[in-house]
Amino acid sequence: MLVALKACSTTACFDTLRPYAVGCCASGLYEARLAARHMGGHVAVYSPAYRESELEELLEFAHHIDFNSMPQWLRYRERCRTHPRAQRGELQFGLRINPCYSTGHTPLYDPCVPGSRLGIPAEQMKGADLNGISGLHIHTLCEQGAQELTDTFRAFEKQFGSLLASPHIRYLNLGGGHWITKPDYDREALVALVREIRSCYDVEVYLEPGEAWFIHTGVLRARVLDVFDSLGYRHAILDISASAHMPDTLEMPYRPDVYAIGSSGSGEPAVVMPGESYIAAGEPGVLPHTYRLGAPTCLAGDVIGDYSFESPLEVGDELVFDDMTHYTIVKTTHFNGVPHPDIVMQRREGVTTVARRFSYEDFESRLG
Repeated sequence: MLVALKACSTTACFDTLRPYAVGCCASGLYEARLAARHMGGHVAVYSPAYRESELEELLEFAHHIDFNSMPQWLRYRERCRTHPRAQRGELQFGLRINPCYSTGHTPLYDPCVPGSRLGIPAEQMKGADLNGISGLHIHTLCEQGAQELTDTFRAFEKQFGSLLASPHIRYLNLGGGHWITKPDYDREALVALVREIRSCYDVEVYLEPGEAWFIHTGVLRARVLDVFDSLGYRHAILDISASAHMPDTLEMPYRPDVYAIGSSGSGEPAVVMPGESYIAAGEPGVLPHTYRLGAPTCLAGDVIGDYSFESPLEVGDELVFDDMTHYTIVKTTHFNGVPHPDIVMQRREGVTTVARRFSYEDFESRLG
């Protein structure tokens, strides 16, 4: 198991994750450096393309590096194969394969859509010179279960089974998108598939979930700055931004669960503070008071969504957005100069510590 840093790179989490993972997978040089410096263990890297200077640095510490196209691999092959770490067996190289088998429902997150730039299709592998390649990598899933993985592997096996059986192939990376920590995920089926692959093809099998490590592990807390009526809607402006702090609400699109802090609770987010009670918000019109939750930016579409509440919202009220660890902190921006919230770690016993506090200087330093 590898931790996919693209979902969450908060180093304060690494001590908790380290006992359960052999290392991290990275999408480029900076994530790889972060993995080596703060997590340790195995560092696996894949990028759609590498700068030469980036690759030179990765060769010094990564453990396997996967390439996205035959032209890029052939361009760097001799440099890779002759590197001392590769000669000593400390570094392996792989190719990302596109089995052209879609199981997803959102084209933005589907690497197998027509025209995809991610991975090498079967027709481009025919007769390819694979000297120096010891691994294959597929990644086609997004928030999916073991059955979708099994179906994908069968499609991959049908096209590339003979290649996988080659004695020089030593590892298969099954990528990410596995919702292993969801209650209804069929983990026994996953174990059976991995054991089958290892037995039939004598390869090491890697999985690199990102989201699954972090589902329901964090919240984003916001305060109401203003409440007003306009053009048929009751608006509540918050001190957080969909665009700057939680962009998946716009990109997926994704609708987070929201809770108001109140005197009598009805449901709880995954992460709670001692002594607080929470009242779950509903779909618009379900509860007595409906609001459009918006951001303090100039982007007209910077709207989190329409929610209804048991009681009217007032300036200063605090709202809690659930499941806000993965694909949030890693995607934040300082658009409009919007401040970032603190990153706070909460231990099992309820004790909290501030892992990172952002300032104006963080905003200024990114702008030259």
